[in-house]
Amino acid sequence: MKKVTILNIDIDQISRKEIDSVLAEKLNGDKLCQIATVNPEFLVEADRNESFAQSLKNADLKICDGIGISLISRLFLNKKIERIAGVEVAERVCKMCEKTGKSIFFLGGFGVVHKVEQKMCSKYPNLKVAGAIDGTVTTFDAVADAKPDAILVAFGAPQQEIWIQEYGRRIPSLRIAVGVGGTFDFWAGKARRAPEALQRIGLEWLWRLILEPHKRGKRICKAVCVFPYLFVKSVLKK
Repeated sequence: MKKVTILNIDIDQISRKEIDSVLAEKLNGDKLCQIATVNPEFLVEADRNESFAQSLKNADLKICDGIGISLISRLFLNKKIERIAGVEVAERVCKMCEKTGKSIFFLGGFGVVHKVEQKMCSKYPNLKVAGAIDGTVTTFDAVADAKPDAILVAFGAPQQEIWIQEYGRRIPSLRIAVGVGGTFDFWAGKARRAPEALQRIGLEWLWRLILEPHKRGKRICKAVCVFPYLFVKSVLKK
């Protein structure tokens, strides 16, 4: 698969049309596929956090989850890369698990994980749920003993990606592991996604900023200001 390299992180040029077949292939594979949904804040954090950078580099599939990445790739690198939101990737994992008869584990979410389990089981009646717990960044035995085929980890970045590296790769049954950030909040009804019109034009970040200015302000600043600065700086160094 072709890749785009931004701030020393290779991001896969995967399209929506390809995702389901790739997920099915990985679920039926013989080793773990760590999926990272990479947004500009990830790249800013990875630039200063070596552990996080290494966990991203070790991820087997890195999907673009930020309009800023897509724009920079197209405008400055002349490469097209499609933005696919992490919440969409997570749901497609659930859908494919149901379709293939594989089990899934929901880990994290800070108090909403059981609502998430109910929501996904209602939407996908034949989904096999191996477990659903809040857990902590050192949770291991409860997941390993459940022997899931896939896991969605909602500890937030960079903790979720580092957990997959340190613990997920030690669970023999796992074939797909995804760090899903705030996805559980959307599924549990704790947070609202932007209207589809804003999603389509890549302005979901603006919707979140309007709804939660104090919580989102710093993160949005990283995406809108710090990320382009670091990219230009990296280009000038070459």
